[in-house]
Amino acid sequence: MLNTEESCQSYIKNHTPSSIAQQIRQDQELCQTQGLPSLLALYLPHVKSPLGEQIAKELYPKNAPARYSYSIGAALYTGIIQGIQAYLHQMTPQSRHGSLPDALGGAAENPPSIEDVETALRVLDFYVKSQDGSRIDGKTPLNSVVQVLNQRLRSPFSTASENVAKRRRIEKKCYLCHLLITNPHPQYPALCKPCGSFNLASSNISLPEALNLDGKTALVTGGRINLGFYTALRLLRCGARVIVSSRYPRDAAVRYLAESDSEKWVKRLRVLGADFRAANDVFHLISGIKQVLRHWSVDSTPRLDILINNAAQTWTDSVKEERRAIEWENQLRLEDNNSGSLLLETNYNARIRGGVQSLNLLAFDTEQKRLNEMSTEEAGIIGRTENITSIPTMMEDSKTSWVQSLHEIPYEDVISAHSVNTFVPLILIRELLPLMGTSRPHPVANDRLIKPLAHIINVSAREGVFESTPTNRHKNGYHVHTNLTKAALNMLTETEAAAAWRDRKVAMNSVDPGYLSAAKEVIENRKRNGGWDGCPIGWDDGAARVLWSVAVGESGKGAVWGRFLKDFKKGEGEERIVR
Repeated sequence: MLNTEESCQSYIKNHTPSSIAQQIRQDQELCQTQGLPSLLALYLPHVKSPLGEQIAKELYPKNAPARYSYSIGAALYTGIIQGIQAYLHQMTPQSRHGSLPDALGGAAENPPSIEDVETALRVLDFYVKSQDGSRIDGKTPLNSVVQVLNQRLRSPFSTASENVAKRRRIEKKCYLCHLLITNPHPQYPALCKPCGSFNLASSNISLPEALNLDGKTALVTGGRINLGFYTALRLLRCGARVIVSSRYPRDAAVRYLAESDSEKWVKRLRVLGADFRAANDVFHLISGIKQVLRHWSVDSTPRLDILINNAAQTWTDSVKEERRAIEWENQLRLEDNNSGSLLLETNYNARIRGGVQSLNLLAFDTEQKRLNEMSTEEAGIIGRTENITSIPTMMEDSKTSWVQSLHEIPYEDVISAHSVNTFVPLILIRELLPLMGTSRPHPVANDRLIKPLAHIINVSAREGVFESTPTNRHKNGYHVHTNLTKAALNMLTETEAAAAWRDRKVAMNSVDPGYLSAAKEVIENRKRNGGWDGCPIGWDDGAARVLWSVAVGESGKGAVWGRFLKDFKKGEGEERIVR
């Protein structure tokens, strides 16, 4: 059994890359079914090592185009390894194989992150100050330190902090019903059993077994990763033809091709590049969408059935992060001389900050002239002149704007959040609504029972609604720019939903997909306080929420439109609205 470093290192040394690839595939399946995977993923080398490259090649789908072989294999290898490692780290000590790695094998190829080092220092500091007889100090040999930590995992002792954490776990409230959890759902530890079963049942109605979208066309913005990616996959697996937009279209194409069942639906997928921080990109995207829809149509008349306004931005990535993503995109371009059937040939190229000098909107001419004279390498914080507000551009280690106050949030984040989260959805609805539904709806007595002819989903958030008290912890002076954009998006839905339904039988809703991710500062703070168990639901659960009203409408059970939806029902704030 691969439950020690020695057994794992021996397995790596004596087995072929093909066998290793098969083993980590099995471990991945065990993680997905809440099983107990081996520790092999903790000792495998980086994907760029000779062995890593060989294993990655074995993971490459046999049906995918040869020109993507390295890119897809590398993405799969990295994703599988990271997923297994994250699963192992989240397991309780009793559920693990019993001990930490007994040596530092693979450290040179897999260096610890800053967070790992900080955690290690906190653990060592605890044992140095501990009064339990562990006797760790600056002279303690490394093997003895590891032995103490392994003993701690095998025989947990009671401390005041553990008792507090235990009480916190016992008193945890269900994410959906907010009642104390006495018996958690086996698949959703953050949900009680009834709510977990409800979540699964509601999610299942947008799976291929229940939802048939053959012949339907859909657009998902921001579909490269996370919620947009999982939403597009559901649509594809239900039979729809799907257009996905992304700032990094080649990377998006690689990710879709890496799916094990991609051969079943890849011919129904197109990926278009667009950066929603640049207005020209949006209108070029619309032109490309119409071109694809015309090609898919039997009579060359473009028709769109489902519009998912998913693309969103809260904080701006650093220039370094954007440059790294663009370099990867350019590398994929070099690998793929033919660009592949997934990509629509356009003149789009990913650019840092979308290639937009959004600062022009806020800076005086004299300030802008000075900025233009600066080299791009000098970018950090754009300076301040007398009586002119400075415009920071996301320093490498600055905190995200999710935890910043009104006076701290960079104007760049304010502008880009409104552009991506509000202005672009408005433009897409305005330009694409004429391609949706019908221009000649038939009046009926109870049109709530009519099956919608098309759907628009504006992916929003609870931050866009009024709270029961102005001091509610969900806002209370933070991320005002995101709150503004989500409130505006909800108002776009409420203002236009009735007309879209009346004139074209298009059902438009705002949807809160749920608590799927958190800012790094939130995670770090909760980890320090012993209260971080991960997000209560995953990206696939979020995709199910996004598509719930579509599934209800397509089932013929009624039309849902003009609503703010959360957790498969009417969302928070709606109960306080008198209609």
